[in-house]
Amino acid sequence: MDNQIDGGSRHIEIDQINGLIEAAGADGAREILDAFWRTSEELLDLMASQMTDGALELAANTAHSLKGMAANVGASALAAAANDLEIACQKKDATAATGHLQGTRTQYEAARSSLLDHLSQADTKLADTKLAGTK
Repeated sequence: MDNQIDGGSRHIEIDQINGLIEAAGADGAREILDAFWRTSEELLDLMASQMTDGALELAANTAHSLKGMAANVGASALAAAANDLEIACQKKDATAATGHLQGTRTQYEAARSSLLDHLSQADTKLADTKLAGTK
């Protein structure tokens, strides 16, 4: 489990996030994640609306999109929660889907917090490395 940050349950894949930071830099990774957060919030709101309208098939497609996006940025627990939501919507189980939507929102917040903490740690390590290089 040393390649994951968990805070009680698995939230993000550290190796995947570190690869993003290496490729794009901390600022670039932050920009990518900012776009991810905005889109995720929009998808969560869209799913809530779709579910309220009884459009569970559409909500399943939206959950699938969120699942893929979360997996792409290393938010593994969010991806798993979105998968559970997708399955409940595919089964047309509105009660379970409503519970899974709340769980997905909770995992979104946990992943966001973990990712921001990790980016902050990356910034600190970069600053320490720069300081060590000037001595």
